[in-house]
Amino acid sequence: MSPELDKQLCEKYPKIFVNRNASPQESCMYWGLEIGDGWYNLIDLLCEAVTYTYSTAVEIDEEDAKRLGIEGYALGGDTQKRYFFNVKAPQVIADQVKEKFGTLRFYHHLEYDPQNLELVKSGKYPKLAEANDRYANYIDGIVHFADIASAHFCEVSGSRGELHKRGGKGGGGWFKTLSKEVVEQEETLKGYKTTITEVKKDIIP
Repeated sequence: MSPELDKQLCEKYPKIFVNRNASPQESCMYWGLEIGDGWYNLIDLLCEAVTYTYSTAVEIDEEDAKRLGIEGYALGGDTQKRYFFNVKAPQVIADQVKEKFGTLRFYHHLEYDPQNLELVKSGKYPKLAEANDRYANYIDGIVHFADIASAHFCEVSGSRGELHKRGGKGGGGWFKTLSKEVVEQEETLKGYKTTITEVKKDIIP
């Protein structure tokens, strides 16, 4: 991705791309967003989706609540106070953003609130562990959807595209998601053909 667009995304989502300026020994994000400009909007939507998720809460005991400074309150006609821990969505941290086999790969890890991890470690709140798992699955679903969607948008122009292949037989060769117009116009992309055509050539001599 061009330095200008790379910078825009990193400034818009500083928590996700916190390792953008880390050393190559610390993070692959040192190399930047290793994709074409055409996927800018796709990455933008992915980052927006994992930033604005949802919130939930899990009931905890009075001892932990007081230690964490959580106020209790009575529900309905109850006189006994109950305490609820606000479960925040984990922070998504990008480890590497690249193209592989023609589609997007958004490698990441999750960082949870330290208080959350402390309560889970106690073993007293299985519902909290379940809530964390739901967050992880939810975020994985967003990332997986973006990976699938990338096969339908040209990595160069961002317009409607499809998976293309250049060279090699069977599983070999180079793959790239491109639009027909870009393949025709860009000299460096000559030789890329839709995978459907290429597969037929591999199967039918």
